[in-house]
Amino acid sequence: DYDIDFHNAPRRQFVINLKGSVEIETGLGDKRLLGPGDILLAEDITGRGHISRAVGDGVRESLFLPLAED
Repeated sequence: DYDIDFHNAPRRQFVINLKGSVEIETGLGDKRLLGPGDILLAEDITGRGHISRAVGDGVRESLFLPLAED
């Protein structure tokens, strides 16, 4: 169980949710629920960032695929 306050992605990356669910809240207040098989492009490497919240009691497993820097 976790509720991580505002933070930035360490780099541009795809986040592929494999197991469990997470709610992502943007700095503008938009919320998105990621379940198994969902893919997110995280590119908020500057600014306010986002909040990550666990959903449910299960374990979450994700695959992070960093993108090459331009």
